[in-house]
Amino acid sequence: MKIFISGNGNISFEDFLKYYATPISQALEQDADAQFLVCEFRGTDILTLEFLKTKTALVQVFHVGSAPRYFPDKFKTYAQHWQLVGGFTSDASRDAAALEACTHFIATDFNSDEKRTSGTLKNIQKCLKLGKIRLDVSTI
Repeated sequence: MKIFISGNGNISFEDFLKYYATPISQALEQDADAQFLVCEFRGTDILTLEFLKTKTALVQVFHVGSAPRYFPDKFKTYAQHWQLVGGFTSDASRDAAALEACTHFIATDFNSDEKRTSGTLKNIQKCLKLGKIRLDVSTI
């Protein structure tokens, strides 16, 4: 499994635990070789990176520019083995590359309404259109 993680920047820690930490943990229990494709935007991405740094070395961090905007501490963590995938010119091009590379995804949108479609909802729609498998607490 290559699991793309996507989510809103303003997620609460409680919602992260419920909608992300649980399915990530379940995916790791189900497949010890599961790989995680994570970006480096605030909110869900940062919480995911912090969560995964003591769980697995199988993480690719997709980033805009020459270096990630955020990266967790590498000292005595799996983050020292993570692969950086960078050089993207925008968040949209970065997300598109991670989305294309994944086979599965974990994403929950809290911000869209009738006036606004969030980037997270756009990623969910693209994943579903491409036939990526959605993982959440009910599907693992």
